Parts: sequence; structure tokens; C-alpha cells
Amino acid sequence: MTRTRTDGFSLIELMIVAGLIAVLAGISVPMIAAGMTRYSLISASQQVVSTIRAARYQAVGKNMRLRVRFNYPADGQYQILRADDDSAVGDIQFLPDGAAFGDVSDDIQIDTSGRVTGVVDVPPVTIVVTNDDAQIRTITVSASGRVQLP
Repeated sequence: MTRTRTDGFSLIELMIVAGLIAVLAGISVPMIAAGMTRYSLISASQQVVSTIRAARYQAVGKNMRLRVRFNYPADGQYQILRADDDSAVGDIQFLPDGAAFGDVSDDIQIDTSGRVTGVVDVPPVTIVVTNDDAQIRTITVSASGRVQLP
């Protein structure tokens, strides 16, 4: 009796596995792309929240009134300014590509005790950050200076 030995895989088996991998990749790539877009929006909104909190800490620590102005000096940019003369305190911050400010109810003005007022309206001040996929994140700043990002 002679035994035949077969090592490896046949061409048909390899083609089936390659086809399955291609189908799974085709299904997962759009989900990964959507996740990356959502992550970019979350990151952009967290960056705005961090800047508002930093402005509040600076206002209290340096005993000066500060303002966070949105879509300044151009769309998709924001900056911390002195409330008295609008001189820059920090660098211009940029939203990442694909993110933009949606509805911004008002700029934020912070007094020396850390309390927040709107430049025009009374708090709470809302800032909406949106992306190209029409996803939104709403930031709310209360009169006491509490910043919420649900």
C-alpha cells in the first residue's frame, strides 16, 4: 500500500479564503470610516470644552475678565481674548478638517470669579460643533461656569 502525501492548500481553498476576507473587509471599511468621523467630532468638541475651561482658570488665576470668541478670526477658529480690549491671550485654535461651529448662541465672557455671562445673551450659552456627516455635539456653559458635553 502506498500513501500519498499532500501538503498545503489547494488553489480553490485559497480563493475561497481570499473571497471571504474581501467580503469582510468590504463590510467593515465603511463602519471604520464612520467611526473615524465620529471620533474626529468628539475630539473637536472636547478641545473646545478644554479651551473654555482653560479660559476660566486663567480668568480666576490672573484676575482678569476673559472672552472666548467663536468663528474668530475666521470660520472654524476660536480664541481667548481679554474682555476689556479684545487683545489675544492665547493662540488661535482651529477645529479639525470637516468640523465646524453650527449654532453658537453667544461668545463666552468670564469674570474674575469664574462666573460666565454671554456677551449679548444670558447663560446658558450653547455651542454646537458639527461635521460633514451632519452629526452634532452641543456644549452648554452655565452661569456658574460649568461646562457640559453630553
